[in-house]
Amino acid sequence: MFRRAFSRSFLGLLVAATLGVFAATPAQAYGAENYQLGFAGTAFVPSANGGFSFGFWGWCAFGGGTGSLPTSGTTGDCNYALYIHTSPGGVTCEQSVDVSSWTIKPSSVTPFSDSFVTGTASVHPASATICFGLFPGVFPPSFTDFDTLLPAAPGHYNLNGVSLAGATFTELQVQVAAIPHS
Repeated sequence: MFRRAFSRSFLGLLVAATLGVFAATPAQAYGAENYQLGFAGTAFVPSANGGFSFGFWGWCAFGGGTGSLPTSGTTGDCNYALYIHTSPGGVTCEQSVDVSSWTIKPSSVTPFSDSFVTGTASVHPASATICFGLFPGVFPPSFTDFDTLLPAAPGHYNLNGVSLAGATFTELQVQVAAIPHS
């Protein structure tokens, strides 16, 4: 009886310790990340027939760069959701992006350096593809050196009131975190 109780207790402690080690180890599906970006925004686009409102939130993680704070890399992942509300109805959709390379360089659209990416994207549900075709800065199904319109320098960006492609953003927040590696 004592031996069975001791064996179960020891096994339980061993499992708990193992889980603790794995839980404390950062997930690195793409290797070490160099940058993490979070973003969210809401806007209204006026038009003759009433206009529409939209909003989005999402994140990106870029990795595969070398050096302390690299300006390019070979891996990444993004995921974000978008909703559009019009007077007759609306749509909500999500996009997953697989990034095969990224570069930080000056943008011709924004006043700062942006993250430019190459890769593929898929929309969920697939029937909502029109949801993403309406806006600049939204990933097409396949892309090369695509400007994400997201700032690349670490920091918090409060871009409320910014106008882009006929939309004035009531709220537009971007957070960029650099993860230096030695």
